[in-house]
Amino acid sequence: MAEDDAEGLTIDRVLTAPDDETVEIVSDRALPEILVDHAEEHPQDTALRWKRYGVWQEFTWEEYYERVERFALGLEEYGFGEEDVLFTIGYNRPHQLWAWIAAQSLGGMAAPNYEDMLPEDIEKQLQLLEPNIVYAEDQEMVDKLLLVADSVPSLETIIYRDEKGMFRYENGEKVGPDDPDIVAYEDIEARGEERLSSGDVADDYLHQQITTVDPEATAMLAPTSGTTGMPKRVRLSHFNFVNLANAAIDIDPLPKESDYFSYLPMAWVGEQMILLAAAFVGGWTANFPEQPETEDEDLREIGPEIIFSSPNRYEAWVADVKARIENTTRFKKWVYDKAMSIGERYAEYVIGDKNDEEPPATLRAAHWLSYWVAYRPILDKIGLKRAKNVYTGGGPLGEDHFEYYHAMGVPLKQIWGQSEVCGFVTMHRDDDVQVETVGEVFPNIEVGITPEGELVVRGPVVTSGYYGMPEKTESAIEDGWLHTDDFGALTDDGHVKIFDRMDDVMEMQDGTAIAPISVETKLKFNPYLKEAMVVGDGREELTAVLNIRFNNVAEWADQRDIQYAGYRDLTQKPEVLELMRDVVAETNEELDNPIQRFIVLFKEFDADDGELTRTGKLRREVVMDRYDDVVEALYDGSDSVDMEITITYQDGRESDERGVMRVVDVDEPIDEDADLGVVME
Repeated sequence: MAEDDAEGLTIDRVLTAPDDETVEIVSDRALPEILVDHAEEHPQDTALRWKRYGVWQEFTWEEYYERVERFALGLEEYGFGEEDVLFTIGYNRPHQLWAWIAAQSLGGMAAPNYEDMLPEDIEKQLQLLEPNIVYAEDQEMVDKLLLVADSVPSLETIIYRDEKGMFRYENGEKVGPDDPDIVAYEDIEARGEERLSSGDVADDYLHQQITTVDPEATAMLAPTSGTTGMPKRVRLSHFNFVNLANAAIDIDPLPKESDYFSYLPMAWVGEQMILLAAAFVGGWTANFPEQPETEDEDLREIGPEIIFSSPNRYEAWVADVKARIENTTRFKKWVYDKAMSIGERYAEYVIGDKNDEEPPATLRAAHWLSYWVAYRPILDKIGLKRAKNVYTGGGPLGEDHFEYYHAMGVPLKQIWGQSEVCGFVTMHRDDDVQVETVGEVFPNIEVGITPEGELVVRGPVVTSGYYGMPEKTESAIEDGWLHTDDFGALTDDGHVKIFDRMDDVMEMQDGTAIAPISVETKLKFNPYLKEAMVVGDGREELTAVLNIRFNNVAEWADQRDIQYAGYRDLTQKPEVLELMRDVVAETNEELDNPIQRFIVLFKEFDADDGELTRTGKLRREVVMDRYDDVVEALYDGSDSVDMEITITYQDGRESDERGVMRVVDVDEPIDEDADLGVVME
């Protein structure tokens, strides 16, 4: 039965959480208050770890609060106060987290940014947010800020954390007469400590400030993914975060001091949700890697109970494992194949057609043995050996990947949400993981569906709007319902399905509707393929533009004595094109509408070139426009396409590259004598 509201929004059906899940709505708690509670009630429990010079440094809840307190008091000396914006850009470090909470403790807002943003993107965000103070991780990020500082009159102070390379800037002084002050993080803390020790403020000064913070006030200005343009800034309140965290912990509780490993970009709303809210409410320990380059090693050392990652990371792990198995001894490969065969049969009882049955005792025993012989060593190398609460979000993960992890006994669950709802709206439950859905609705949240198939959301997690963009707020929120722009369905048993973005669903010439992302995730289950863009809107048949997974393909080529001069050259080797043809042909066996032709791009899709969002999502409209000649060559009968393109690097440098790419017909084997090669300019 359709529901019509006063504004004319029609909703065909509404889903809520299962009847046995009830969680009280909390309206009187701000995030820093929860930190104060931990510091007072169990001050010596481990709250944070950060690997430094090869050693894990631990911070108790008491020390956590003290670091926030010192930074907040120092920040206040620079005029930071209620409703001010603290712009932050940096790697996963406890310091950035402390800075966020310090800003919130003073009634302000934190606005995190992706560490690999280009200067022009930083400039746009600074102009939108108009902050007086910016936190920057290191010299590279300070340099980017200074490049655009002239066009941001509000910017007065840059606080840097890492002193390496900062010798060119004398701490506390302007580089030029019109440039912002540049101050070390430790100096801000020192100012706060001096205020406490001198009696300038009472010992409980910050605590008293925290008690005045309005739970409905904006805590974070989270960036959207930016799939259709410049990222917007979502206002997320303390109320939003606390209530979503309470619901999440109620569904999947874990003991205090359970480990979470923080390596997803801190600008991603899912990472903010875990670090600021779930870890607070649950009393978990957040662990930070030493460097981005050591993430894999540090993750394995911690072996966290809680894993939250993007589909890209789960896809990369599977690709790495499968590539290693391809190159191992015959005996180990045999053991792996046998174990995975057992795991696949076991997974049918967990997430497959037999999930309402108990697996036979013999299968349970075989799966237990396979775990100790094969799965556990693999999971140990990935870092998932101790994982209990394992989630993927930020985009759909293919069914093949889900089955793979569950075959090894990893209880992987899908989360669906977006920045406008603190990241989470639905999640699989332990006893009801359906790989074709994104799970059931969180407590206190409603998910509706319009006649057009768009999913809409209402509840205590929904944003109050976008910062500085009232017209965007007006179009996104209608009578309390958030338009998600996701095309989906609601199942009879209370699950939510996501097909694709409303604008991305393709209609082929014969009227067949296809969600391209569903085809792309199937392609990416192969260890040699990293990214894919499926094309076919208004066409008679599907085609694709592909990226190889370089490390795996390079190792494959090395073992076959195939000579190549880097990524670009490797993509057009006849043997590699034949490998990709096999990948596509294998995927076609699972498709009602097979891919007929493809091109392997001589460069990877890249966020710096605007082809991906900073969270790794394909910006389909941008890519289609940029590679229109490539797409046309897939349909006009061309054998190859000659293309010149400008590549942008993280520091803003550009280079022009030209390459000849072959159009591959999936039904015709590659002529190995024809090597087009790639020309660089």
